[in-house]
Amino acid sequence: MAQAFGEAGMKLVIADVDVERRTAAIDALSKNGFDCHGVDLDVRSAASWTAAADLAEARFGAIDILCNNAGIGQGRRTDGTRLLLEATDEELFRLVFDINVTGVFLGARTFVPRMVARGGAGHIVNTGSMAGLIAPPGLATYSASKYAVTALSESLRAELADRHIGVSVLCPGGVQSRLETTSAERRNQQLGSGYDRETGFLSDRPINPEMMDPIAVGRHVLRAIRNNDLYIFPHPEYVDLIAERFAAIQRNIGLSAQDGYTDPDWLLAASRNPAYS
Repeated sequence: MAQAFGEAGMKLVIADVDVERRTAAIDALSKNGFDCHGVDLDVRSAASWTAAADLAEARFGAIDILCNNAGIGQGRRTDGTRLLLEATDEELFRLVFDINVTGVFLGARTFVPRMVARGGAGHIVNTGSMAGLIAPPGLATYSASKYAVTALSESLRAELADRHIGVSVLCPGGVQSRLETTSAERRNQQLGSGYDRETGFLSDRPINPEMMDPIAVGRHVLRAIRNNDLYIFPHPEYVDLIAERFAAIQRNIGLSAQDGYTDPDWLLAASRNPAYS
């Protein structure tokens, strides 16, 4: 995304908790001639968000686009099998939600008032996942966190529409990244260096060259921002899997649990999200 934005002439702020990786990203982007600055950010901390936002605005002025892209995976077993919910440690579950969901909440809460204060211009992109629309077995913790990102984005979109702030949720499938490796590092840092040994998690996986090139995703995101799209789907091949889920929902919508009862019109009206239409 940063590369795509740089190609479009935008000024860039890279915010990350990992100084070494952040510096490497800034160096690579700067070599391409992009105007790029780095700030420290732990997405779980409200104070860290405020400090990062202040530094970014001090360098470049008002922020037009916020990308809540930080994330962590739940991990797999060393034999490659997925981690079932019943075997998931409580600390791991909370860590995944703290980064994947609370981080998005704090990012939006930090920047929305700033965007509103300068007249309501701006756009927010929250990185969800196809796992935020379908829930494969063995990904219960990760999927639950990404479902939360989808719902948060949909509601926030409607809340900000009349203030001219766009909201999109990015739902990628397979993308070349170091998510598995960086997630393992973060789990070790937060849960103890012996955590992977005790639970049998994979701690390092190479980038899969069969997955989508991330710059293609970044350019797709830029087009979606310009179109003010709610959903960003770089992988249309998942359409049948999404349709299967909605078909399953429809199959189970039957008669009212109480004969002759329907919720009042005011409640139905209050439940409608205009962002869907």
